[in-house]
Amino acid sequence: MKTREVARLFGVTPYTVVRWSRRGLLTPGTTPSGHLRFDRAQVMDLYRGANGEDT
Repeated sequence: MKTREVARLFGVTPYTVVRWSRRGLLTPGTTPSGHLRFDRAQVMDLYRGANGEDT
């Protein structure tokens, strides 16, 4: 997922998502041009945990 897509899902800014990745909450991959991409399953696990849902 793109940084902006993750940010929209959580209702935060894209920079917040970048900070989360620096803190280790999300592990990004990168495109050849250096843009961050996030694994959809990992993002959804974090989303469910943040909303108190069982995984």
